[in-house]
Formats: sequence, structure tokens, C-alpha cells
Amino acid sequence: MKILTLPCLLLAAALAAQPQIVNSFDAPDTGIGGLAWAEGSLYAVSSVSNTVYRLDPATGAVQGSFAAGQSGANGLGYAGSLLYLTNGTSNVYKYTTTGVSQGATSLYCSS
Repeated sequence: MKILTLPCLLLAAALAAQPQIVNSFDAPDTGIGGLAWAEGSLYAVSSVSNTVYRLDPATGAVQGSFAAGQSGANGLGYAGSLLYLTNGTSNVYKYTTTGVSQGATSLYCSS
């Protein structure tokens, strides 16, 4: 019985803890379709203006931006040293965090 006591207490404490919003700010543009955390900044992509914004995570202030060459950008991720952007096609577009295009990768899935 003692063996289960600590895990049960930890589980109960974890379930009782409620997620908290630690900060919020207005989006830099309309149509924000993706967010990524990279190199200490928050990145957001707009499917309306096809712009990638680098934001200060504490204030939401725009620290920089670059135009994505793809229309309808609606997904954003970060891995290694690159941002990966998608617009709902089988292509994933790669950019440095300063906006230099590194080409594209095609992803094909079949059922």
C-alpha cells in the first residue's frame, strides 16, 4: 500500500493543477496559422500576408519579419536551425530564422 501512496499523491496533485496563461498579446497580423519557438523568440506566420514574424515572447513586439514565398502559409515549425513552413500542400518550405530560403522538401503519403 505504501508503494502506491506517493504515485497516487503525485497524480492527484498533477490533476488538480490547472494550466495558467502566463502572458497574452495581440497577434501581429490577421490569419495567424502557425507558431514556432526558436532561438529564444516566438515565430508566427500569417496565411493572409504570407509573412513570418519574429516576436518578443515577453511583450509580443515584432522584432523582425520576412516574406514567405508561398501563399496560404498555415503551418510553422522549427527543428535544428531551420523554420519549416507549409501551406497545406505536400511541400514543406525551409527558411533560416532570418528569412533566407533553403529550398523545399516534398512529402508524399499514401494509404
